Amino acid sequence: MTFHKQRGIQIAGTLCLAVLLVMIFIQPISAQRLQNVPIIKAIAVRGNVLIDTAVIEQAITKTKVNDPFIDSNIIDDCEAIYNLGYFYDAYAYFEPADNGIRVIFEVVENPVVSDVVFEGAQVVPINEFKRNMKVKPGEVFNHNLLLEDLEEFALWATEQHGKPLRPISLDLSETGVITIEVAQAKISDIVLEGNEKTKDHVIMRELTFGPGDYLDFSQLYKDLNKVLMLGFFDEINYSIEETENDDEVNLVIELKEVKTGSADFGAGYSSKNGLFGYVDISDSNFLGNGQRANIFFEIGKGTRSYRLGFYEPYLLKDGTSFGFNIYNEHDSIEKAYADVEEKITGTEHVLGGDLSIGRPLGEYTRGSLTLRAESHSFSGDIDQREEPFKLLTIGGNINTNTTNHPFKPSQGYISRFGFETGYTINAQVSTYSKLTLEHSRYYELLGDDLVLAVRGSGGRALSGTLPDSEMFRIGGGETLRGYNYGEEGLVGDKVLLFNTEVRFPIWDFISGVAFVDIGKAWKPNQHINLMDLLESNGFGVGVRIDTPFGLLRLDYGWGLNEESKREGQFYFGLGHTF
Repeated sequence: MTFHKQRGIQIAGTLCLAVLLVMIFIQPISAQRLQNVPIIKAIAVRGNVLIDTAVIEQAITKTKVNDPFIDSNIIDDCEAIYNLGYFYDAYAYFEPADNGIRVIFEVVENPVVSDVVFEGAQVVPINEFKRNMKVKPGEVFNHNLLLEDLEEFALWATEQHGKPLRPISLDLSETGVITIEVAQAKISDIVLEGNEKTKDHVIMRELTFGPGDYLDFSQLYKDLNKVLMLGFFDEINYSIEETENDDEVNLVIELKEVKTGSADFGAGYSSKNGLFGYVDISDSNFLGNGQRANIFFEIGKGTRSYRLGFYEPYLLKDGTSFGFNIYNEHDSIEKAYADVEEKITGTEHVLGGDLSIGRPLGEYTRGSLTLRAESHSFSGDIDQREEPFKLLTIGGNINTNTTNHPFKPSQGYISRFGFETGYTINAQVSTYSKLTLEHSRYYELLGDDLVLAVRGSGGRALSGTLPDSEMFRIGGGETLRGYNYGEEGLVGDKVLLFNTEVRFPIWDFISGVAFVDIGKAWKPNQHINLMDLLESNGFGVGVRIDTPFGLLRLDYGWGLNEESKREGQFYFGLGHTF
């Protein structure tokens, strides 16, 4: 801007001086001649050394030979020459010519660029950008090209590296060294909006930055995805607000909460247990502190069941977590024995609990250790066949989750690895160990509306004999649709399961699913044969309804019955199957 002002004053002064020289000193003219406008007889360009004269002449469009002298045309052409970007200054003066004047356009070339130096840009690979700059060493400095480079630099730093850098000063030395000083915006304040239930500290502890830190969009996206994956919010947006200080901004994070708590109660009647009632209360964001709590209580004729659980994700500031569960459960079971034709039924009573502790192992990975203790007893006809026993297990899990949404993933994967060693104690102590693996992936087929989801999982006993309660079981709406949970051929100490879903929109908050499931479990005396998977495969369709209480799942799957004919079953649940 300073250059424009100085140049305008210089051009105007030069024009006035030139006109005076022409009128007074160069060519004496009569009183009659003074009343006439001089005619331009020639145009010349001087002062250029490296810039071709033809380039300059192309910018001279209003000053023409044999046209009368008009000072505004001269000024406009000087402006056009300067706007080529190669010159520190451009001005005009006049010399006498036959029956008129010669207009001389004088230019002062910018220095040749010897180097381009960025100061304060250490947070980005600046040499990568410099290689693609339009302003290059060895060429005459062009301020137009530099302006384009600076605009491109801001986009490059933000979009490719997440660093909002902006130039704050510019210097061009006489030796051609361009020095560009840049600065990265700092965060003055972080404002949270929309978290009516969730406490601020639950959100802030997921952020790796705070007021006073430099704004980094790459890290911002990662941290906001961590907040989203908590499962307390359905949508998260942000905006940047300017402050009185040009080097500081306010970060506004806008959150849309989802319902995290539920309460359910009811009563029923069964021919086996008679009248019963239950209460089920859970909240994955207990009191807005990011904790998970659940309680279930059921009472019926001769039985009482309960489950109580609590999970604290931040026992320590480093993300160390702690959780426990206490339960007393009564499950109806039936089991086949070699000496009788019909299966024997009864009830298994389990009183136990577990303690777990975990911590982050990486940006997307978490590890945990779990200690579980249970007491198993039996009633009913099966009591004569099964002896009570106690169970103690020690297990470890490693979970990795890179998906982009906790409820409706369309990208990324989830991997789970688990290992467990158990000790059964009755008349004697026996041990076992088992391994479980699971991997799910999500692919966008046509944007995030059409999604392909695939899952593969498996498990097997590595040593010892698994007690019946620790056997692998599949079937039902969560694993193998079209089959009952734990039916014949779906219980064993070895298991394989594969699921494929295509998820597509139907209308507004309703989406559809087409799925294929295939799985098999093998008993301890059986070997894994992949051809056996063909005996238990299912397919079907379903709908997903997005409600204020979560994603409602309705599926209908067709499996194979004992005669290898297709039979369908209806399934109901919350959330996607995987």
